Amino acid sequence: MKSRIVERFKFEAAHAVVIDGKPEELHGHTFWLEVALEGPLRNGYVMDFLELRRIVNEIIERLDHRNLNALFENPTTENVALWIAGEIEKRLPDGIRLQRIVLWEGDENGVEFEF
Repeated sequence: MKSRIVERFKFEAAHAVVIDGKPEELHGHTFWLEVALEGPLRNGYVMDFLELRRIVNEIIERLDHRNLNALFENPTTENVALWIAGEIEKRLPDGIRLQRIVLWEGDENGVEFEF
């Protein structure tokens, strides 16, 4: 049996993605993040939701209300999601792994990675 926990987060940020060598106009989004972790059930749970929330909030506070171009060479939703995933993986306890991350750029456009 696989056991997963899922949490949702949100942050606000601006970016100007470079497409075909040309940057878009700077614009902002509400980003919605979904994180799914997988691990064994220990004492009836995979991981404390509060601990997961602390880890992810620590990461996304570096992005919230920022111009993502100051942090990424090309702040596509894919690049931002992969960076967040890498930061989460560095902080997870032993035996817990990042299974999936979904990052929505507004209500309609999103990316999903499964690991």
